[in-house]
Amino acid sequence: MRLIDGITSAALLLGAAAPAHALCSYNGVDNAKTTIREEFHDSKWVVDVLLIAADNHWSDEDESWTLYHVKTLRSFKGKAPPRLDVFTYRDSGGFYLDKGMSNDLEGEYLLFLSPATQKLPRVAHGALEVNYPCGQSGPWAKLSRGQLDALRAASKRRWAAPWYVSRARARGLG
Repeated sequence: MRLIDGITSAALLLGAAAPAHALCSYNGVDNAKTTIREEFHDSKWVVDVLLIAADNHWSDEDESWTLYHVKTLRSFKGKAPPRLDVFTYRDSGGFYLDKGMSNDLEGEYLLFLSPATQKLPRVAHGALEVNYPCGQSGPWAKLSRGQLDALRAASKRRWAAPWYVSRARARGLG
């Protein structure tokens, strides 16, 4: 019994010492099912972006992460600059702009963004992060008509028809 207690204590101590970024929690609820309206309200920027570059940091000694460089195609909330940097740790709580095992360069995404609240590597200072990695952000092409209608309603803006067409696809990029 003492051996089991010792092993349990050691495991708890090791787990407490490891940095914890990996968690899908929204307003204190683990693995919450969110709506476009909720995330729109809670995000500083809601944007349609094109991934133009990515800096990957892979490490066996410290944390792996990626700094994505995106071009703003449309802003649905907030005055987003033409270019944004979006940071994510490479863990179970990360949000990836990837296709398979590679960065999805020229991929178009709907992102719900906020200023980063976690400690970032120096090179990522000022980067943004996805509001809720397990939520509504995702590839533009995979958005349903219902999600697009909800985005349109939340943004309270008039969009030129066809408002739901991907800008990258309309330009022949996607």
